[in-house]
Amino acid sequence: MQVPMAFHGEDQDMTLTATLPRSFPATTGQEVDLYPASSGCTVTEAATLLGISEDSVDSLLNIDVLKYRQKGEQRLIDRENLLEYKKRREYRRSGLVEMMRLNQEMGLYDD
Repeated sequence: MQVPMAFHGEDQDMTLTATLPRSFPATTGQEVDLYPASSGCTVTEAATLLGISEDSVDSLLNIDVLKYRQKGEQRLIDRENLLEYKKRREYRRSGLVEMMRLNQEMGLYDD
């Protein structure tokens, strides 16, 4: 499906045509943020993307689970690394949910 999208950047506005997968909801009026995969994001943006607290993101940075670079006082997290972490996290979570379902099905899990 070809969808024209208007983007408003800091320096200029532009219109792009994107090809979206069929499963993408065909809605209008919703904002979408696009970033280069190699760009950095703040701790706040990472927390929002992962659905966890900023303190939890700080912990992941402190134990080197997520890569970042320092820009003044701010830590910018490698967006590509963050998205890979999110995908691994969702995969692990889906495996745990499936194990719980199977345990319940076999009567090994008490409510």
